[in-house]
Amino acid sequence: MFARAARRPGTAAYAEYYGRHPGRRAEDDRLRAMPALLEPGGRAFVASIAADAGGWFRRIDDWTAGPDVAALADAFAGSGDLASLLKASALSLGAVAAGCCGVDPVWAYSHKGRFDDDYGREIDATRRPSALVFLVEMDHAEMRRAPLAEAIRESARQYFRAAVVARTIEAALRRAGIDALAHYDAHYEVVLPPMAVAAGLGELGRHNLLIADRFGTRVRIGAVTLPAALRADGRRDLGVRAFCDHCRKCADNCPPRALSAGAPVTVNGVEKWPTDVERCYRYWRLMGTDCGICMAACPFSHRDNAFHNLVRRLVRALPGLAPAFVRADDLLYGRAWKGRP
Repeated sequence: MFARAARRPGTAAYAEYYGRHPGRRAEDDRLRAMPALLEPGGRAFVASIAADAGGWFRRIDDWTAGPDVAALADAFAGSGDLASLLKASALSLGAVAAGCCGVDPVWAYSHKGRFDDDYGREIDATRRPSALVFLVEMDHAEMRRAPLAEAIRESARQYFRAAVVARTIEAALRRAGIDALAHYDAHYEVVLPPMAVAAGLGELGRHNLLIADRFGTRVRIGAVTLPAALRADGRRDLGVRAFCDHCRKCADNCPPRALSAGAPVTVNGVEKWPTDVERCYRYWRLMGTDCGICMAACPFSHRDNAFHNLVRRLVRALPGLAPAFVRADDLLYGRAWKGRP
């Protein structure tokens, strides 16, 4: 959806894309005519917060490697257990969880599409068949403000943090002679949520976002792919499927009704809950933020503390009691999303 929104009338990329997908052109042009995210005209626009968030997004591409890259490169070059060292490095740089997995080619985009300068360039996922995948945490209090401006500012902060982790490790690996590639905001060649699942970092929820242990959906994902073989981490069962079957809080609270309240269906050969991405993105443009209600309303996204982690363990151990856990969450926190001032 972001690649579609980035197409500009009059460019070769615009003509090529809508030549292949003429049915999407009218709706996408209507979306492009709406105020952009972080721009005046959005219902949640706050000039000072938008400026702050925009600054974090700009820092992503302005970032340059620091002195820690050389030491990391030496460690990577001499490591006999690269997977463990990569995960430890991600955690030391600010990630809250990390894992490794192989890269299934079906998780890779076929071509570049976000920017005009490399639009249409073919992506070869087989070149780097292993991945480090990691998570950074989004602040609980800031996400309680969704869908207001504070939520997108927190997104921007954590996209920047994930980019620093990924790009630092990429730079160190390349300095060590390993052909690594960082994947971060607007620079993804692979789809990160299924990779995070394969790396043992969580499960996909009804909202098609990663649900991680301890943090729920309050995470942003980063990755570094590389040609070196890595010892993979196993997938984890957090009890998400049984809980999401009964919960539906994200779908019920989605303002544009972009999330499914029904059973999973087969989408491109994968069983999942469908998301109407056009409806979702239209609401983003209406608000001028990246919304975040589904992330914040998810019961798995409560604070990382002793009480909620105990509940998470019980949900994982007792999937048959999912309806009771859902009712308890509704009693404690309410069914309808209200956000917090």
